[in-house]
Amino acid sequence: MLADTLPPMSSSQESVVFDRAAHCYDATRGFPAGIDERVADLIAGAGGLERGSRLLEIGVGTGRIALPLSRRVGRLVGVDLSRSMMQQLQTKRAPLVIDLVLADATRLPFPGASFDAALGVHVFHLIPGWRAVLAELARVLRPGAPLLHGGDDRSGTWASWRDRFGAEHRVENVGVPNDRLDEFPENEGWGALGPPHRLRYARRITPRVLVGHLASRTWSFTWRLDEAQLGEATEALRAELLERYGDLDRPVEVESGFWVRAYRAPG
Repeated sequence: MLADTLPPMSSSQESVVFDRAAHCYDATRGFPAGIDERVADLIAGAGGLERGSRLLEIGVGTGRIALPLSRRVGRLVGVDLSRSMMQQLQTKRAPLVIDLVLADATRLPFPGASFDAALGVHVFHLIPGWRAVLAELARVLRPGAPLLHGGDDRSGTWASWRDRFGAEHRVENVGVPNDRLDEFPENEGWGALGPPHRLRYARRITPRVLVGHLASRTWSFTWRLDEAQLGEATEALRAELLERYGDLDRPVEVESGFWVRAYRAPG
């Protein structure tokens, strides 16, 4: 069952909602075979999660993280603004214990001190009211419970190109800026519980597929580009990949990775 707690008017209307990507999200953002389990182990280790832990994930989406992680905790509650994304998750989750709630993370529909940990992966840059989200997470976490913040490694070829293009064309995040993503909770008074936990892996992909994803507006940053900007971005990426690999149709190994860091709420 998918519970709906969105109020009639919500700050969520300013956030980036992924309904339009639900049909292709798993194919374009999923991990290579077996990496999802290693990511789940990384997150569980960083947060000290156990079989009895009650975990909240904001931006649960189609369950890229939640599905493998749910086998490592007692109960996982997933919150998202996209009904379509969570409906994709519903088709895959049985018999896993994942409760899904359509809700605004700036106004979480849970009592205080009700979770043993909270998780946000690749989501804070999509929420204008991200400071309100931090406040809500501090409220619903039990005292001393960790916030786990993580994302895909942005040091690779594609990510560095995307960030450079965004900076040059002032395509800024609606939420936390890219240059603050790695450490913004600490800047807001959350205490880091050690260094980031990191996982490196290789992804096999055909360069032309990347160009096609960009041209078809697969990634959320393209949704705010006009046609001229999109055309320029597509041609720039095609030229850079052709120069690097020489052949856009030959599969290549691209280094990638994932990281997660645990924080404790202020006070």
